[in-house]
Amino acid sequence: MSPIWNAFRGLSSPGASQVSALAKLPKRTALIAALALASLCTPGCSVFQNGYSAMTRNGAWNDTVVGLRNRNLSSKAWHKRKQHFCREKYTKDFCNGFRAGFEAVATGSDGCTPAFPPSEYWGWQYQSADGQARSAAWFAGYPHGARAAEEDGVAFWNQVPMSAGMQAEYQNAGVLTHEGALYPIPDSSNSLGGNPLTIPMMDGSSMPLDSFNQMNAEEIAPQVNPLGSPLPFGGPVPLQP
Repeated sequence: MSPIWNAFRGLSSPGASQVSALAKLPKRTALIAALALASLCTPGCSVFQNGYSAMTRNGAWNDTVVGLRNRNLSSKAWHKRKQHFCREKYTKDFCNGFRAGFEAVATGSDGCTPAFPPSEYWGWQYQSADGQARSAAWFAGYPHGARAAEEDGVAFWNQVPMSAGMQAEYQNAGVLTHEGALYPIPDSSNSLGGNPLTIPMMDGSSMPLDSFNQMNAEEIAPQVNPLGSPLPFGGPVPLQP
């Protein structure tokens, strides 16, 4: 055999592979030593803490979890109310619109019906009388799903709570009204004059804050008749003039 062939044969022989493997050992040893040194210099808890923070505070991961949660909630909401829409001819498309409206409100949308249906309703199979009816069924189900999200309270889950003190500051600055607050805000406009703090009520009047400790819930909550006009309180309530 020629010397060239013997040279190539020697490179592919088992002995040559062992030599190449031995040559790589120092590099692997150096890499393992570097990793061990890094682990010794870094506290163990911080490694796991950084990994946990990267997963929990990741925007893409958060959007994925919220999307899966909203899909699950929309499915439960539809199964709880689908008996009310059993006369719909295109139940599947109505269900798709229902769940789309529910998930939109749960994500933070205002619940208004979009101008166009999803892109899946744009194909050739929907360019007919039957397809137009199925698209109309999707539009019909959307507001029902948005209302279901509001009824279940899901529409408020994406709002970050605000402390009472911060709400009062926004209210005094005219940015936040009593109607937009999540709970009553003490009216401190007359606090400098020595008058007691008052809390605005639903009928437009004000109630002293100290009277809440001496009243029952039935006296605080207004009773509404079927016609919608508020009835007098169950007991005498001192009102701020």
